[in-house]
Amino acid sequence: MTAVAICSADLKIRDRLERQLRGAPGITVAGMVDDLHGLAGVVEQAPVDAVLADTPSRAQLKDWQLRHPGLPVIVLVDAADVEDALDALYAGAAAILPRSAVRAQIAAAIEAAISGLVIVPHDLLATLLDPRSPDAGAPLPIEAGAKMRLTPRELDVLAAMADGASNKAIARRLGISFHTAKFHVGSILGKLGAASRAEAVAMGIRRGLVLL
Repeated sequence: MTAVAICSADLKIRDRLERQLRGAPGITVAGMVDDLHGLAGVVEQAPVDAVLADTPSRAQLKDWQLRHPGLPVIVLVDAADVEDALDALYAGAAAILPRSAVRAQIAAAIEAAISGLVIVPHDLLATLLDPRSPDAGAPLPIEAGAKMRLTPRELDVLAAMADGASNKAIARRLGISFHTAKFHVGSILGKLGAASRAEAVAMGIRRGLVLL
C-alpha cells in the first residue's frame, strides 16, 4: 500500500481529499494536517510515501524538501493560478494538479511522483514552453547544491534587474510573458544562491555577468 499524507489549511478540502483517496486502490491515508510543518509528526509516526498538499507557500515547500529529501510532494493549486504552480515547481514539487483533480488523476500523479517523474498540467506546460522565449524548453532550475550557469536569456533578465526593472518591465523589455519573467528571476536567484534581487545583481557584477 502507498501511504499518503494530506496537508491543507481548509478542513473541507482535507476531508474531500481523504474521501477521494479512500476509494483509490493501493492507497492509504497516513494522516491529515493543516500545514507542512505539522507533517513532521506524521512522518515520524508512520511510513509516508508521498504528500498531497494544498498550495503550500514556496518557503514551506523548500523547507520541507531540505528536511525530507526524496519524499515527493504533489501540490494542488487553482487551475488558473500559473504563478502558484510555477512557484511550487521551482520550490521542488514533484507534481502539480488543479484542485478539481479527480481520484484517478490524483492516484496517477502520486504513482508517477513516487517513481521519480514530474507531472504538470497541459496548460502549465504550455507556459513553460512559451514559444516567445528564446530558451523555450530549457530544464527547470535545480537547487540540489549545484550552481548551473545562467542561460543567455537569464543573463538578459539579470541585466534588466541591474537596471532596476520590475518583472512586468522585464517582460515588456524582452518580449516574454510576466510569468516567464518571474520564473527567470527566481531561477537566477536560485542559481546564484542570492536571497534578493539586489544581492543577485551584486553577485552578477562581481562575477562579471553584469556590466554597468
